[in-house]
Amino acid sequence: MSDKPNILFLFSDQHNARCLSCACHPDVKTPNLDRLAAGGTRFENAYCQNPVCTPSRMSFLASLYPSTHGYYGLYGPEPVRPTLSMFKYFKEAGYRTGALGKLHTPRYWIERDCQFVYDEFIEYPKYLEGAGLYEQNDNRAFNGNRDGQESYIPLEHSCETFLAKQTFRFIRNQGEPADRGSASAPWMAWVSFARPHQPCTPSEPFASMYDPKEIFLPPTADTDNEIFQDRRKDNGDKKIRNYLAKYLGLVSQVDYGIGLIIDELEKSSQLDNTIIVYSADHGDFAGEHSGFEKCGGISTRAITRIPLIVRCPGGKCGMVSEQIVESVDLFPSLCELAGLEIPNTVQGRSMIPVLENPENPIRDCALTENPYRKAVATKKWRYVANINGEDDELYDQENDPWELNNLIHSPEHKDIILSMSRLLLERLVKARKPVNTLNGFWHKHKYDRNGLIDLNSCGHTTPYW
Repeated sequence: MSDKPNILFLFSDQHNARCLSCACHPDVKTPNLDRLAAGGTRFENAYCQNPVCTPSRMSFLASLYPSTHGYYGLYGPEPVRPTLSMFKYFKEAGYRTGALGKLHTPRYWIERDCQFVYDEFIEYPKYLEGAGLYEQNDNRAFNGNRDGQESYIPLEHSCETFLAKQTFRFIRNQGEPADRGSASAPWMAWVSFARPHQPCTPSEPFASMYDPKEIFLPPTADTDNEIFQDRRKDNGDKKIRNYLAKYLGLVSQVDYGIGLIIDELEKSSQLDNTIIVYSADHGDFAGEHSGFEKCGGISTRAITRIPLIVRCPGGKCGMVSEQIVESVDLFPSLCELAGLEIPNTVQGRSMIPVLENPENPIRDCALTENPYRKAVATKKWRYVANINGEDDELYDQENDPWELNNLIHSPEHKDIILSMSRLLLERLVKARKPVNTLNGFWHKHKYDRNGLIDLNSCGHTTPYW
């Protein structure tokens, strides 16, 4: 066994950070994620850099802000400029690497640096065809829109169960010769579940686990937001309850798949030498603002805040941190945990101080970028600049965590609006990493706790040069 830790990065698509039983959700059951949280640190204020799948994943895997990596939509070609991923970096450091599940990244960007690749979009339909279930594949709307209904696919053939089995193969270093690495090498796996992203079609027993009549619905309020007004007209209370029940069912089904993987680590005596991280690319309304999915109001807290749990061998257990962290912070954190030098390419900051003491701050704010909405959040305030003709937004996150009252037109909050808009401007201007600075010293870029580049230590460049 290697003296370096293995790394298991568990990931899901569109998981509202509230929907964890360890986060005190009144209904949802997530025993396996709770188990990870009990053995590590759960972050209450983790934010994604973009509320859309591909750009968010790019930020996680490269530790770059969207304004630097340049991706704002889905998929896209491989980056034109060399963009270092954690897979390439850890592979070069001697790790056996694997990317499994819903990759949803620019084609070939990460695949070439992974010895084991299981792309669910390509391989899972083939598996279902072999099992005689191809025509029943309702998790990709092959049978029309079955959102909010029980899946035709039995649990033992679900994408969660099959992804877990593929992960077993990677952990065991099995498969084709080209898929294998040195048996003595440490490994790093990104295991990306495709759900609870819609369509919400959980298998039994999860399809009937939550009674729509009994589940908790987030509060709503009158609003001037036309998107939210129209949503309330279209989504009646009964429809939202039924959808939310199936969404929670999918959350529990993903948790079930995670449990299978954790059990495999325990059986193979690797659990105590494996760093385990769980997170998601972005959130889901999950009933907030009378909605579900992520469309409409895409920069709300329900979408930009993400679940994040980090469990380290020998680390502190059962910690909950209120400190702000960003998705770009994961890559440098894993480097430090593995005893590797943090590469100069990253824009994130290591979370190790928070893992050592949940009261240690590493950031004062978090930035989320979208083409027509830019958001910055502190512990107290969250400000959204809507640059497509809509009102900006200001929310008091301490007194209004559901974001029911937009304070942007409040005379009493003029100073707060000014300071938050200025903070957002600074974050946006300085979040973009230049290709080079004076004499080409691009690699000396340094970022402070607010994600601001230090212009005085970047190859002799100053703000006045």
